[in-house]
Amino acid sequence: MKLGPFGFVLLSAVILLGGIGRGQTPAKSSPPATGGSSKNPLDSFKTFSATINGGIGRDHDRKIYRSGKLMRVDFGDSYRIVDLENPMTWGVDPHSCAQIAASDAGTFPFSAFRDFKVERSLTTEKETVDGHPCAIENVTFTPNDSRPFVVKMKLWEAEDLEHFPIKIEVEPTGPMGKVGPKLEILYTNVSLKLPDPALFKHPAKCTPGIGPGQKGVQTVPAKPSKTAPQPAPKPPQ
Repeated sequence: MKLGPFGFVLLSAVILLGGIGRGQTPAKSSPPATGGSSKNPLDSFKTFSATINGGIGRDHDRKIYRSGKLMRVDFGDSYRIVDLENPMTWGVDPHSCAQIAASDAGTFPFSAFRDFKVERSLTTEKETVDGHPCAIENVTFTPNDSRPFVVKMKLWEAEDLEHFPIKIEVEPTGPMGKVGPKLEILYTNVSLKLPDPALFKHPAKCTPGIGPGQKGVQTVPAKPSKTAPQPAPKPPQ
């Protein structure tokens, strides 16, 4: 994925799907639903680390981390911290920091579908993905307002990882059929342990960037931080 100076890839696809809502009440991990349910299964995973491939940004072996409302996405010698409850991304490299009022693509779908109606249905299918036996669940997200579309998601939930969705297919549909391309997201090297809190730190002052619908010039480098960002530790296998 080719990135700009600060490398922000905004969730434009999510905006087309209805945008990113505000925070929700934390939920505990739970097995797949056997019928209709109002609980978003992605909200069960508040702490984890993984390697992502695919998705909105077409990521390749991208490291991601989550601790509560914060997620981190690694990019070589730079990284991004994302606030999921109050959408904000801080992009940090060794000599600058910029912030923008939107979520990074690498956090999708954990940053999306807030305040949507959720319907869940566990299938009878079973499949092994990357060595993990998985239950397969279908989830439908519908806006609570009049927006005429739904988002259908298929989750391969690893039974040996507390049903973490190690494979996800996403397909948005509207009155006339599909309204966007089908996305596939794969997660490997998943650990449900709490990541190191130091991974989620960013400079206190960052240069404001340009969010969706805003106009202006590209951000300029901020003052160098005292210490360069350190590479993230490898998660347990």
